[in-house]
Amino acid sequence: MKLVRGGNAPVTASTVTVTLEWGSQCEVDPQALLLTETGKIRTNDDFVFYNAAKHPTGAVSLDESAVGRAKLTVSLTNVEGIISRIVISGSVDRGSFRDVSDLTLTVQGTNSIPILFEVDQPDAVTAIVLGEFYRRNGAWKFRAVGQGWASGLRGLAEEFGVEVDDPPATPPPVGPSALEPNYAAPQEYPPHMEPAWYPDSIDSNRLRWWNGATWTDEIRQVFPVDPAICERCGRAKRVPRFGTPPPCRWCESDVNGFMEMWRSQAWQVLTTSGPRGTGWNELWIALRFQRIHETSGREALRPLAIGYLERMVAFAFADDEIEQHELDSFQQAVTDLQLAVDLGVAQSRVNELRQRMLRGRSLTQVRAGELPRVQRSDLHLEADETPYIDVNAVQIKYTASGPRHNSGRIIGSSKKFRFVGAGAGTELPWAKIVSIASEYGNIIISATTARGGGTYSVPDPEYVAAVLEGALRIAKRLVLAPGQRDTRSIPPNIKAEVWQRDGGKCCQCGDSHYLEFDHVIPLSRGGATSVGNLQILCRRCNLEKGARI
Repeated sequence: MKLVRGGNAPVTASTVTVTLEWGSQCEVDPQALLLTETGKIRTNDDFVFYNAAKHPTGAVSLDESAVGRAKLTVSLTNVEGIISRIVISGSVDRGSFRDVSDLTLTVQGTNSIPILFEVDQPDAVTAIVLGEFYRRNGAWKFRAVGQGWASGLRGLAEEFGVEVDDPPATPPPVGPSALEPNYAAPQEYPPHMEPAWYPDSIDSNRLRWWNGATWTDEIRQVFPVDPAICERCGRAKRVPRFGTPPPCRWCESDVNGFMEMWRSQAWQVLTTSGPRGTGWNELWIALRFQRIHETSGREALRPLAIGYLERMVAFAFADDEIEQHELDSFQQAVTDLQLAVDLGVAQSRVNELRQRMLRGRSLTQVRAGELPRVQRSDLHLEADETPYIDVNAVQIKYTASGPRHNSGRIIGSSKKFRFVGAGAGTELPWAKIVSIASEYGNIIISATTARGGGTYSVPDPEYVAAVLEGALRIAKRLVLAPGQRDTRSIPPNIKAEVWQRDGGKCCQCGDSHYLEFDHVIPLSRGGATSVGNLQILCRRCNLEKGARI
């Protein structure tokens, strides 16, 4: 594989040989510098050259240095984690690299394609960075550099933090280009520098795009800082008598068209990988490349951010269980979004969603057995019986003449479920109860006997049902009715398809707040968990629907 200056290639081998070859009789001394993220070495031990031919860790060693040929061995597996780059350089004591003909660098690993870089250095420099190994996304890559110094090995070494004891020799008179690193291409930046437009070292009136690994051929013009001139295209803006200049009418159409596409891509990234990772970073890189201010992206992202959090909450509540990882994912998403978006007035909506997730997690923990204890002096239970809940309730009995209401209290303990009414009461051991659920503002108790089962109206049905369900699980040693939890679970792909079909809003009223997945035919009546039997409803419409088909 042949590289040109600025090109890069992956390095797949764990140990590689770096070979320098040239055609003239000049002596070229090779070196290697192991650099941290600061771009400097830690100590002089990180500088491998003819007087210190091997790094203490064995990561780099100088194996051969002769006329016409030099060789180094680089063991990438031995490179310490703090080291981010290994710079391979060369220097000459007599003459300059203009006198070195046919200089080539080859990187060769076992059973891998060799990387070849033919160095074209016409200037009179006496030290040169030939290339560098650098980390990218957990893997190693090699970049061809070809950057020279007229001040020789000393200047190159001091550039990377090597302490040089002997005083510098007086350099011979050279041209202005030899006083600084010679840039036949735009200035090289460390590989960790973020992609953006940077000043071109050749022409200060131009910007050149750095893609995070190398320079590209993309060039933009630098325009004067003037409120009446568009910094993007350089054309004059309409200057009003009062206030700030409006957006450039020449760029406005282009920017609006791009932002429409950008919003679509942002939503796709949010719903696939969330507000983090490579796809998320590429969104902001795309804005910088188009020279669109990040403020435009933040404003466009605000409604998408709220929609994404609404979607997360609806998906999490689809099975009526909020696990810790779902709560953590929501909290992390809020944190990530707040770094990128000024939620402003939407912050109250975010707080509502957070409180709903926290309550859902609390109810899930109660269902899992983390039950409260009640202390009432007028409760007379068995000696080894622990009361968990005592609330006012209304028992609803459906008869041929209509529903009958019987006021009383629900008492749930470690042994039994009790309803104490004004007339006859009900007492059931947990062994005779099949399931407990909160539906449409009431709690529904299914039992193996006609007595005790039914519908009860309570002040906070979600909490009461959670406590009773937790007591039931403990009494049955965490075993519920066979298949009950599986039938309530909605697979992620079905959630996504229903959400896409219904447009992320209530099918009845079009609201986008407090959305829930609803079974058109309830599970209690044999309804299936399928795309055709699911719909998106807001909480108000869901409660109004009740158990009707």
